[in-house]
Amino acid sequence: MQYTWPILPALVLVGLTLFPVSPQIPPQLPAQSGTVQKGIAWDYPGDKGIASHPAVVFADDFESGTLGDLEAKWGHLSNREGKVLSFSKDVPEESPGTTSLQMTATDGENAGGELYKVFDAGWDKIYLRFYTKFAEDHGLYHHFVALRGFADPLPYPTGGAGLRPENHFSVTIEPTFSRESHPQHPLGIWKFYSYWPEMDSWQTPEGKPDGRPNPYYGNNFQPQEDAVVPRGAWMSVEIMLKLNSDPQKKDGEIALWIDGKPLAHFAPGHPSGYMRSGRFIYSDDHPEAAAFEGFRWRKDMDVKINVLRLQHYVSDRAFGRSAEFAKAHPEIPVNTKQAMVWFDHVVMATEYIGPIRN
Repeated sequence: MQYTWPILPALVLVGLTLFPVSPQIPPQLPAQSGTVQKGIAWDYPGDKGIASHPAVVFADDFESGTLGDLEAKWGHLSNREGKVLSFSKDVPEESPGTTSLQMTATDGENAGGELYKVFDAGWDKIYLRFYTKFAEDHGLYHHFVALRGFADPLPYPTGGAGLRPENHFSVTIEPTFSRESHPQHPLGIWKFYSYWPEMDSWQTPEGKPDGRPNPYYGNNFQPQEDAVVPRGAWMSVEIMLKLNSDPQKKDGEIALWIDGKPLAHFAPGHPSGYMRSGRFIYSDDHPEAAAFEGFRWRKDMDVKINVLRLQHYVSDRAFGRSAEFAKAHPEIPVNTKQAMVWFDHVVMATEYIGPIRN
């Protein structure tokens, strides 16, 4: 398919006067088919040998080794009492392999687990593609897979929820339940949940703190079109993160593909909308609507994309919300005690990757 973005007007404020400027239209996003590039995976059927491509910086298909070997490869592993992480024979249909990684969160015992990888080298732009599958009875979610950046990253996860970062960023792709748009889908829709030094506060419409504690939680950026997260089906998820090219510029980007279809791209000049209490709202005609100006992910050019967090986090709060959902929708299967997800064919590269080619 060929995916194009509409040309949108932009405005710049000088003194008290609004002057139109020429919008910067982001380049066409790669898609798996059509007239645009097909990605690295196209030249490696079944992903065989894909790690040898010069643009690939990390790959794991979970086909060999033990959990101990996995910890050695990734650097940090969270597997409380050995009950969260396991290997599974459930793999994507496109995969030539026989093994995936399963993560199981259990209410009252753990909130799930993760693999955490810190890279000595860092990048200004990176693509991350992974295959994932949520259990057919998976309930509501909390946090999922993230790319992060620090000037000097620690070898394990650090906190910071509710706080605006000074010298790092985090971009998480995750399911989010929506009572408004998809009240009967417990996983909801995809969204980017992002922390960075210029993020908005959730506490006021203007994005400014009002004096209450924990004034900053991840800002939400969702696809404009329907992007329901399915249960019981493998899918390819790919995100692109591009950092700003100068400490003073807002030219950073994020993008999302599901099964090779581009669903979201936030970049200088696109899309049109406005921020409200830490959430981007698409609009062409709202009084505050304007072409998106881009992200200033960092103020320090030593901050690079240097952390991959393959996370399955289902908190007590998420399990509680799943119980509420199950009570309100008894016709929809929801496991209120466990939440399972599978991962396979994780690839990070400096170029677009695309889904597995058979």
